[in-house]
Amino acid sequence: MATDIFATSRRALLRQIGALPLFGYFAAQDLWAKVQNAAGRAPSADIYTRIGVTPIINARGTWTYMTGSLELPEVRTAKQAAAGHFVDMWELQKGVSKRLAELSGAEAGMITAGAASAMGTAAAACMAGTDPAKIWQLPDHTGMKHEVIMFGGRISFDSAIRAVGGVLVMAYSPEELLAQINENTAMVYTTARGERLEKGLAVTKKAGVPMLVDWAAGIPPIENLGLPAKMGADLYTFSGGKR
Repeated sequence: MATDIFATSRRALLRQIGALPLFGYFAAQDLWAKVQNAAGRAPSADIYTRIGVTPIINARGTWTYMTGSLELPEVRTAKQAAAGHFVDMWELQKGVSKRLAELSGAEAGMITAGAASAMGTAAAACMAGTDPAKIWQLPDHTGMKHEVIMFGGRISFDSAIRAVGGVLVMAYSPEELLAQINENTAMVYTTARGERLEKGLAVTKKAGVPMLVDWAAGIPPIENLGLPAKMGADLYTFSGGKR
């Protein structure tokens, strides 16, 4: 049905613009191409349609389940430029860490395979620290702090924490958070913002427990990148694919 509608509409459009000056004709063709692209019918959509996936018009925003966001042209250009060289990965990580620190106000930064990967990485770091033996031991958390308090409850991606050996503990209020902190608490995780986050941070700071603030959908605007540091967050993650 959708194919018939598009075919008929295109023929009707071309008939109507047939009498237009040449430049008007080309402009109308360009407009039609943009309409097709938005509806997932342009050749650029073939990468999806050939495997049975239908491109959609995103009216939801920067949402993980809708593939985050569309890449900016300058991002694609940078990726192509980077793909033309070999580099030392350790040196690259140090360089990226320094640049992320400059942008976010953090002490250091790290690129991960999405915010869920950052959750697992942060939990593992808080559990094992810099001890090579403990790092290799994970996900076996024997002898380590291993509880991760979910301040606000579970989320769809918290299996990333359990995959590295973390044991989830629930807390839904600052009072419950305080009550759940003990000698086995490795980290607190939250998606909270505003006053709720401030209250949670007040508890963790006093207890000396690091908190990971997950603001995966916090950008745009890019100015939000520095907010967790200003609030005193120990760890925080943003999803770069939503920029």
